[in-house]
Amino acid sequence: MRKAFFFVTVLVSLAGARLAVAQETPPPAAETAPAPQPHIAYLDKSRTIYIADFESSSETAPTVQVKDGPIDNGSMGSPRLHGTDPEPAGDSRRVTKLLADSLLREIKKAGYKPKLLGSGDRPPDEGLLISGVFAQMGKDGQLRRVVMGYGQPAGDIQLYVTTSNLLRLAKPLYEIVKQGADGRVAAVPIKLNPDVATLKFSLAGNPSDKAVKKTAEQIVAELQRLTLQAESEGLAGSDDPLNKYSKP
Repeated sequence: MRKAFFFVTVLVSLAGARLAVAQETPPPAAETAPAPQPHIAYLDKSRTIYIADFESSSETAPTVQVKDGPIDNGSMGSPRLHGTDPEPAGDSRRVTKLLADSLLREIKKAGYKPKLLGSGDRPPDEGLLISGVFAQMGKDGQLRRVVMGYGQPAGDIQLYVTTSNLLRLAKPLYEIVKQGADGRVAAVPIKLNPDVATLKFSLAGNPSDKAVKKTAEQIVAELQRLTLQAESEGLAGSDDPLNKYSKP
């Protein structure tokens, strides 16, 4: 009888201890929702899609007196140092123009309303903008805008493409890492903006016309794929936050 009473007492004590531990254990902290990832502005057939001249570099750049100060974002959301960055020359200019013309054709073929923007044109206050930069990773691990064409270093170059909604203030696609001591801007390192979603494509440093046109097809195909995917998830069109808010 004493053994039975002792056994019951031990069970009650253990149960009480478990209850006390459960009461003292704090509830798990509520999980913080992850910050939304940046995404491209999805295509929209009700809006005009403007195509900017994609940026590259030129073989030569003027020597300028660069002053310390904020980066000038320019008219298309890509940094320019106080307006001193020259227009791409030679084959670089040929490639950027051919890419813009090819994008215009492919976007129109897909049923959208494209329009080219000249290098000096200011984007309007509404619509979508496609822009990008030709760049290459150097041996020092730094990304730089590149010159394209004959006589340039061998190896593939990368084309970083983004789309932005002109109803909102565009963030720069990239930033200047550091300025050369001689004031040249042609080969300064750049850093992509982590807050801007980009699509990456590769092509030869001396691309043929066929390769450039093929890249334009790939760009539009990927933009369409992402747009359709977003629409199926209820994220594009009028439900896309980037498409329905006006410029602050």
